[in-house]
Amino acid sequence: MAPNPCRPWSRPPSARKSSLPRRPGSLEGVLMSDPLRIIHGPFGRVVLVRLDHSMVLHAHRDCHIVFKIGGADIQFGINGREYPVTAQSALMINAWEPHFYNHRETKENTVLLAFYLQPQWLKELDRRFAHSAHPKFFARPVETLTLRLARTRDDVVDALTQHVPPSTREIEALIAAVFCEVLTISPPRNLLHFAGEHGELDFDARIRRLVEHMLSAGDASTSPEAMASTAGLSRPQFFRLFKKSTGMSPAIFLSMLKMESGLRSLTQRDVKLQDIAFDLGFDTAGNFTRFFSGVQGFAPSRYRKILEVM
Repeated sequence: MAPNPCRPWSRPPSARKSSLPRRPGSLEGVLMSDPLRIIHGPFGRVVLVRLDHSMVLHAHRDCHIVFKIGGADIQFGINGREYPVTAQSALMINAWEPHFYNHRETKENTVLLAFYLQPQWLKELDRRFAHSAHPKFFARPVETLTLRLARTRDDVVDALTQHVPPSTREIEALIAAVFCEVLTISPPRNLLHFAGEHGELDFDARIRRLVEHMLSAGDASTSPEAMASTAGLSRPQFFRLFKKSTGMSPAIFLSMLKMESGLRSLTQRDVKLQDIAFDLGFDTAGNFTRFFSGVQGFAPSRYRKILEVM
């Protein structure tokens, strides 16, 4: 029988005590730089980060869950409206859902724990997560933490602040526990609702073909004008239909593809940043760095230095 991913999980006693000094709700022992821990794996990404930089409007194909671990309360913008991120809340951002962060100076920089979970991995984990790629999977963007979800979140932080990195099995079990608890307090919409939403989106066939081709080819070096030409549409008609079909502008879609490709390339440490920049259509490594920093909040060189791949 396959293990239940939503079964309560706890860390082995030998691994529960963090090797870094930390008061509950703070990370003084590790607040040295913006990205504190970054892990890539079959599940997607887990990032522990201290925010001191705005993030432009962008989107992911991943389910995005954000917790505040320390510092000041902040707000994240989702579809033009800002929502609170506090120690008592969980922020859920759907796949394909544009979002942003406008940094405001505070006495303490905010420390966030962010999950970027791949829908295919979630689907293989449990059939109940099969529709996590849907742009309206999460019914609400903010929920109040339960004690169990807070404990599960803290288990992840404890694992990330160990000198000895967690195993793939351990981090996957922790992520599964977090996702299950999130869905306990914020159940996803039912299948009939998904079917209704799919019809309401009115995904134009020409846009669908273009998007599917670009996703399969990983082609992010084109332009919105070239995309309109490929779809056989005028520029105004293309922009209108693309936004109606996908929920985002062509520019944000291209940014999403470039970021996905850039993140994959950063895991290959023998590939120079300049080569990554050129492959993505940037004239210089500096332009790629500005693009990357605008979305992630810190430079790709720093991201690569902290990055661990499972």
